[in-house]
Amino acid sequence: MSVSRKPYARATTNTIKGGAGQQGFALLIVLWSVVFLAFLMTQILADSRGAILLAANLRTGAQARAADDGAINAAIFHALAIGDGSWAADATPHELTIGDVAVTVRIENLAGRMNPNIASAAQLTGLLRAVGEPGNAATALAGNILDWRGPAPSQQAAAALADTYRAAGMRYGPPGARFTDLDQLGDVLGFTPALLATLRPHLSLYQPGDPDPAAADPIMRRAIAYASGSNPVGTDDEGVPAVEIIACAAGSACRDAVVKLNGLGDATPYQIEQLTDGQ
Repeated sequence: MSVSRKPYARATTNTIKGGAGQQGFALLIVLWSVVFLAFLMTQILADSRGAILLAANLRTGAQARAADDGAINAAIFHALAIGDGSWAADATPHELTIGDVAVTVRIENLAGRMNPNIASAAQLTGLLRAVGEPGNAATALAGNILDWRGPAPSQQAAAALADTYRAAGMRYGPPGARFTDLDQLGDVLGFTPALLATLRPHLSLYQPGDPDPAAADPIMRRAIAYASGSNPVGTDDEGVPAVEIIACAAGSACRDAVVKLNGLGDATPYQIEQLTDGQ
């Protein structure tokens, strides 16, 4: 009597097929896991490269900023120096290397500019005429500057000024105080951004007296001519000369400093009045 082995053979075949299917599914999971890990590593590497580039840019910017500040301090030293090492405030560019950064620095004399906080009505009118404002408009704008920077003579006058500004669609009136920033001129009645941009190169809040014709540019010389014969307005400032120092690191933004030069004989040889990022 013979024994049939066919059922056993079929069972063995099915078992083998089932094992192969499980192995194939496991291999598919492994492959997808490898793909996912590869994608994840790619993203991590990309993010790392971005972070490295950002850190490098921040480091470069910090180095350029520090180099600009170093050049400004070097310019102050030379501006105060006597003899061969002295630099004139004539906007001559000076090339320096601070660390590994090349910097161009220049000193500009503010003596030829006009201080809107102390200028007379005639001087302000002259400057406005020099930049192209008609006579009547220039006179009115100069009066608006005077109204802004000084206290009103009476409460009635202050109320009238406030009404004038409200009628022009403004929610404020003249504060009766000096300008602390040239941008505030844009808030004065009648001033437009274009007019302020035209005036800005000829103005400085750190000029302690009347504009010096010897240091003035052609626009300011024309303004002085228009205002000739007017009484100069005094100031409580001690008349300390001020300069503007502009330092520009190669391929980077500039730094702009307004400095009062008290002189080497003073306990404080210089004062940095303003330090800003330039263009």
